[in-house]
Amino acid sequence: MLKFIKERKNNYDANYFINELAEASKRLGILEEQIANYQFNGILVPMLHKKEAISSMYIEGTQTTISDVYKNNVYSKSNNDKIMLEVDNHVKTLIFGVEHLRMDKFSNKFIQEIHRLMMKGLLAKTKDTSIGKYKEKNNFIINSAGTIVFTPPPYTDTKKYMDELITYMNDMNDNFNPLIKAAVIHSQFESIHPFEDGNGRVGRLLVSLYLYKAKVINFPFFYISEAISEDKAVYYNKLTDSRKNSYDEWIKFFLMKISAQAEKHINYIDSLNNLYVKVKTILKESISTPKYDSIIECLFVQPIITTSYLAERLCISQGQAKRYINTLEEKQILMGDDKKRNRTYFFIELLDIARRL
Repeated sequence: MLKFIKERKNNYDANYFINELAEASKRLGILEEQIANYQFNGILVPMLHKKEAISSMYIEGTQTTISDVYKNNVYSKSNNDKIMLEVDNHVKTLIFGVEHLRMDKFSNKFIQEIHRLMMKGLLAKTKDTSIGKYKEKNNFIINSAGTIVFTPPPYTDTKKYMDELITYMNDMNDNFNPLIKAAVIHSQFESIHPFEDGNGRVGRLLVSLYLYKAKVINFPFFYISEAISEDKAVYYNKLTDSRKNSYDEWIKFFLMKISAQAEKHINYIDSLNNLYVKVKTILKESISTPKYDSIIECLFVQPIITTSYLAERLCISQGQAKRYINTLEEKQILMGDDKKRNRTYFFIELLDIARRL
């Protein structure tokens, strides 16, 4: 039977991961400073939201790419409507969570709403009534081979366990390091497994939302799913171990992933800033138009475009949009596909940065 947090919240040896804790704190501090000095959050935030959605989906077995997502924004019909709905749900849920926590606390109602927004339209009709509600039957945590590795508390005890977890999340004066606490919160949430489906997606999002609420991060777009997705087998093993042994190995792994993701974000912002300055300089010399800033913003927010898309976004004629695109292609900022008509254009340098993130 899963123990309550109060029974094991001190079940770790901080000396075991002291170096990892120091490194994670340092990396987050550097990232926070860099973001505070960054001027283009309207460009940065949408990309990070999409990357988090894709990475979290990958952990759950759904595979798509950042290019697929951007193509879907351009073309009204997609062969992967459900995948794109999942990405859209994830992004909307992130935004909702942050807006709520600016003014309010964690609650059962809030976490259930997170689940409802995240899973809307994704479950089979037979499970649709479970969205936004705690489980009404017992569930199990299984591995990739289909073997049960842990039995969560019975559904009749879900509310009791969640009440305790939420109280722990809302207590910002208990003198526990919030990074360590975030690791404990994630382990406990996944062990409670309060929903019939979607526990992993919601649990990883709650890590980011808790770090934001605890003021570890001041900018609400630090997400850990991508770093975890690179070692998802280890992630599941460490979580399983944290249920029966001390938290030591799990917290150490969690802190290492915090550091890895912070470093990715730091490098991404550097690369994005350098590319922005480069493209702005080229455009300033090549295009004279009041739409100058709008063209740059469009390219960085949507690095796969068509003539029609640019015309609609900038409220200009198709002919004018085509002239802008021709210049961008001549300057090798955009690269068109091989079609003679209805061509699609790719901002290759930005897409490469996004793939490396």
